[in-house]
Amino acid sequence: MIQELIITALISIAVAYFRNKDISTLENINIKGLGFFIFSFIIQSGGVYIALNYGTSKIGSFINEYFIWIHCISYQLILIGIVLNLEKKYMKIFFLGTLLNFTVILFNGMKMPVRLPLDINNAWENFILLNSSRDLIHTIMNGNTRLNFLGDIFVLKDPYPFTKAVSIGDILLLLGFFFMIQEESKFKIKSKKQQKTG
Repeated sequence: MIQELIITALISIAVAYFRNKDISTLENINIKGLGFFIFSFIIQSGGVYIALNYGTSKIGSFINEYFIWIHCISYQLILIGIVLNLEKKYMKIFFLGTLLNFTVILFNGMKMPVRLPLDINNAWENFILLNSSRDLIHTIMNGNTRLNFLGDIFVLKDPYPFTKAVSIGDILLLLGFFFMIQEESKFKIKSKKQQKTG
């Protein structure tokens, strides 16, 4: 969802600019328990990388066997980090989005069920791994999928540049990211000269 985060950030920054907000203040964002988010990212992305590239090694085999627990722990770490910052409005949106994603993942073997696009061969996402069951994070949606309405069911196509699927939780996370930039960027203080002319 990196591409979606970048696009959301650019849109939110543009909106903040037209609202006369100072984007440079974003570097002063104070997030409690930042280590929870960082550690969650490291163990999840690191685990996936090792499993895909060193799957036949001892550590690769270990990660493949126990990734379900790594994935579960990573989500719990994120939720803990979010709860520590619930006084921020956008964190409430993050919490709801993360909780919805975690719920559907929890009910489907700790994997996010994905509705495959019809034009799978032209898809941006690596559906080859998904079809071969080598994807540690996603699984193909089928008749046995639970809570499928919370899975990746919204397929993004033209004019969107990437063919992929997102969930209700993902949409809420993107909304939270949009409002994070709006909330954390401060309004520019007009000088006395600007106030007189304005």
